[in-house]
Amino acid sequence: MTRSRKFRAAATAAVLAALTASGAVATASAKPPAGPAKVTACGAFFDDFNYSSRTDPNFTGHDWSVRTGAGGPGIDGTWTAANVSFPTVDGQKSLQLKATTNGTAGGTTQAQVQQNTEPFFAGTYATRFKFSDTPAGGNDGDLVNQTFYAISPLDYDWDPTYSELDISEYLPNGGWGETGPVDFITSWNTYQEDPFDGWRISTARRWSHAGWHTLVATVGDGHVKYYIDGSLAADHIDDGDGHTVYPRRPMTLNYNEWFIDLTGHSGGTSTYVQSADWVYYAKNEVLTPSQATARVNSYRSSGTTHADTISC
Repeated sequence: MTRSRKFRAAATAAVLAALTASGAVATASAKPPAGPAKVTACGAFFDDFNYSSRTDPNFTGHDWSVRTGAGGPGIDGTWTAANVSFPTVDGQKSLQLKATTNGTAGGTTQAQVQQNTEPFFAGTYATRFKFSDTPAGGNDGDLVNQTFYAISPLDYDWDPTYSELDISEYLPNGGWGETGPVDFITSWNTYQEDPFDGWRISTARRWSHAGWHTLVATVGDGHVKYYIDGSLAADHIDDGDGHTVYPRRPMTLNYNEWFIDLTGHSGGTSTYVQSADWVYYAKNEVLTPSQATARVNSYRSSGTTHADTISC
């Protein structure tokens, strides 16, 4: 599986550096704990994505930002703020990301939303996510990637503290050597940018994932476990060659939608969308998928649309 990683972690570092320089954020310490963190309850993060727009002061006040400017992955320089919105999707207020292309770099736009700081490490990650197999408009066939992941900066090639958990990278039209729909779940040790080479383990689910799914990842006791709709999809420990894929430093939390390349385009302009109903993280606490969902339901039933107690 050939996978283009160039610019992604570097772009993460650039986004965080720019925000920090402007006084917008103070990044968390990158020093990793000694070994797997003890799994005990502490803090949590929850967001119901109940915002009016990407410029809603509550959205930015809750430490979210929308990516613009240059960098990868995908088509360089096409990250577009206007591609992020908060419509009602299937009855629920949701974060929606859009990616469009007419088959040229100049006619392509991609979308990314991220938390600005890096407090996400051991514990439980969860989101309710809507994948799509077909475009919302235009011809089908583009090599689009619909994603939810946690990532740290790559400070240099083969950085031993680099950490990344691709909780889902869904390719409805294939790509990276795949010809049909596939969802990649990938845990990383580290890599070098150019020429690309990296240490990671990936689980491929080669069938349609169109529609709503609850994605859960747990990080604890040396394991990174991934669940989709309550069923265990992957249990990652190392890359098969002895390189651990357990995170070694805190990460940011991200959603993005982007094109692997433009070779699948067949004319006109095509628009693809992905949606997220909510996101939840339990710090240093490994939960079952049902326990994570119950926590989310408790927030929602009480009318809470956002909570952040990670720093406790």
